[in-house]
Amino acid sequence: MRRSASLISTLAAIGAVAAATPASASDLLYPGGTLLTEGAIGKPVWMIQAQCAGFFGATSNVLNERGDISGAQQAKAQGAQFARDAIERLMKDRSLSRPAATEALGQAVDSGRAEGFQKIKNGGGFESRSHWNTTRSVCLDVADVYNKSLRWK
Repeated sequence: MRRSASLISTLAAIGAVAAATPASASDLLYPGGTLLTEGAIGKPVWMIQAQCAGFFGATSNVLNERGDISGAQQAKAQGAQFARDAIERLMKDRSLSRPAATEALGQAVDSGRAEGFQKIKNGGGFESRSHWNTTRSVCLDVADVYNKSLRWK
């Protein structure tokens, strides 16, 4: 039950940003891939990637504050990769310049960062059955599907 509540809140956050930033007809939409990511089906890929970038940014910040420098660096690298992928995807989908795409991602990154802090603070920290870990799994599943079948579309 705890894991499904976390999944619902993660997907609700994705939906809230999606409502605030309407998909363009040219946006590549997430087709699904795993049970965890079913709620993201039909959302713009770049938006999910941007939220994951913010989520891993929050993770990096908290781990750094706790003195886990290695973990913070790993989370920072994951967040940076999500950000790079989101920028490239948005540039391709909407024919935007890099600066315009970067600016357009702001709300989704901020939403992911806020969600990350919330999941860590109020959702069981970094434990294996925490809300944070469920969101982390959703992001990693999205990255896996993107890298295996969507990157070149």
